[in-house]
Amino acid sequence: MRLKTLIAAGAALAVSGCITLLPESEQSALYRLSSHVPAGDGVNHEADVVRIARPLAPRALAGDRVALDTGQGQLGYMAGANWVSAAPVLLQELVIDTFDRRSDHLVAARPDDGVAARWDLRLEMRRFEAIYDQGSNGAPSVDVAIRARLIDTENREVSGVRTFEVSQRAEGNRQALIIDAFSRAASQVSIDLVSWAEAQAAASTAGAGNGEAED
Repeated sequence: MRLKTLIAAGAALAVSGCITLLPESEQSALYRLSSHVPAGDGVNHEADVVRIARPLAPRALAGDRVALDTGQGQLGYMAGANWVSAAPVLLQELVIDTFDRRSDHLVAARPDDGVAARWDLRLEMRRFEAIYDQGSNGAPSVDVAIRARLIDTENREVSGVRTFEVSQRAEGNRQALIIDAFSRAASQVSIDLVSWAEAQAAASTAGAGNGEAED
């Protein structure tokens, strides 16, 4: 048992002022992604449906632990803090909420909602971590990178592919401030993603319409 404890402790990442080597039995604070997305005019219930599944993620980012990078490319996790759900689930919920707040032309749905969808939005989490690029006592920069593919379900063609990246410097080297930077970065990625998806869907629909008219 002691050997296992030492191995677990050795695998943890220690950064002064934020991360400590804590026993697994210590209770962690739970955090969620807060939306920093301004509300729009509301949902257009006659709009096309876009289906948003849980984003794919590498194993290191797929759980409920808050990922950290010392700036040397090696990931560790924030001790004493966890997400309330797996990080991909929180991102999925934030993207859906952003469609609800911002989109006039697309209505977001989950796969288990059982509704027919004109569009599938497939997401992959590429980066979702706080990077200590100014030393262990400096405020880290949170990097969020999401690759998106918009698929037209009528013809099963990919209408567009794009990677969205945002970096947000935390206002200090404290848990709550770092989590807030995660929320702000993820919110901006969601805003950019929704704007892009709307434009891609509109362009694809207009192109199909023009093609039919010419035939």
